[in-house]
Amino acid sequence: MTQRSHDVPCQVEGQPIPVSRLALVRRRGSALLLALIAVTVLALLSTGAVLGSMQEYRAGRNTMVEQRAFAVAEFGLNREIANWDRSRNLPPPVGRAIGATDSSPVYVAQGDSARVYITRLSLNTFWVVAIGRASIGNGQLESQRQTHLLVRLAYPSISPGGAIETAGNIDVKGSADITGVNTNPAGWLQCANIPGRDTFAIAYAPNKTATIQKPQQVIGGTYKDPAAADSNTYVRFGTESWNSLVSNADITIAGGTWGPSPVGTATTCDYSTNSNWGEPLRDASQIAGCKDFFPIIYSSTSLSLSHGRGQGVLLVNGDVKLNGNFQWYGLIVARDDINKGNGTFDLWGSIMSRNSDISDDNSVTGNSSFKWSKCAVESALRGSAILTRAKQRSWVQLF
Repeated sequence: MTQRSHDVPCQVEGQPIPVSRLALVRRRGSALLLALIAVTVLALLSTGAVLGSMQEYRAGRNTMVEQRAFAVAEFGLNREIANWDRSRNLPPPVGRAIGATDSSPVYVAQGDSARVYITRLSLNTFWVVAIGRASIGNGQLESQRQTHLLVRLAYPSISPGGAIETAGNIDVKGSADITGVNTNPAGWLQCANIPGRDTFAIAYAPNKTATIQKPQQVIGGTYKDPAAADSNTYVRFGTESWNSLVSNADITIAGGTWGPSPVGTATTCDYSTNSNWGEPLRDASQIAGCKDFFPIIYSSTSLSLSHGRGQGVLLVNGDVKLNGNFQWYGLIVARDDINKGNGTFDLWGSIMSRNSDISDDNSVTGNSSFKWSKCAVESALRGSAILTRAKQRSWVQLF
């Protein structure tokens, strides 16, 4: 006897099984399983793609904000160097002692800012730190970067041999007053930190002559100085030279007659005009905003000073003619002669004359006063100094 299957109905002989019943017998459910697997895989792939793109987006966005912070820090650093406060060049007064940090200026642009700190490490070196922050106010996007720069002052080393130093003959007559006794300009606070020294009233070349009409008016005497006869004295200044000073001149003029005076206010100074040669006075009539402006002035030909006042380093490629009432604080270097005419000329510092054309002698006449001042010369040299990067790894970025 044949045993029947419980899964398949018994077939009646001669009668085929209906199609619907056959399909019911062969259905296994594999398509649904594959579809579920495919949907799961696609969901995982799409989720991974979304997460990956989000991570890439966030990483790129964060990198961009970090680069912005770095750029802002560099902007603050470079702007501070480009707009260097020249008062820092002078020996530090109270509040700016060695090791002290300046107040930090802030530069802002579209929610980004850079805070800059300047620390004085020595008389000639400074440590500048710029902290840049980007996307301020957005906690998810804020970034901060720091850049550091070590800079130093590059200024000429000039040590005049007297209130007047010349390579040629010199003739002093009239009511001229020349002294080698160190004299500090009135009201110059930095002089307390500049050691003074006395010197000779006049230093001149050993093979030349000095004619003094009234010896009692030349305090400190005269000195035949071999350095005065050396042409390098007038063109070589330590690490700097005549050419380097000319190339870094703040003001360049083509000679002629000038009567400069400071231009500015109690808090500002107009550097755009060639007639502004700084403010040496420290009284009620001063333009206080220009008191720390010690420019390098270069005259390409002979220069006549008729009136006014100024301070700094004056380079004259020719003669210096002192006509009228004029006050100068600092250093004057002339490639040729010094000629004092009518009027009153007052000098605090030193004047040097190479006197390349010895047929024209230096002449100091009329009412004039030449006072040697170590403070005036040093302030002029420091005040006109330029910034240079320290050698070897002067710049660094710190996070």
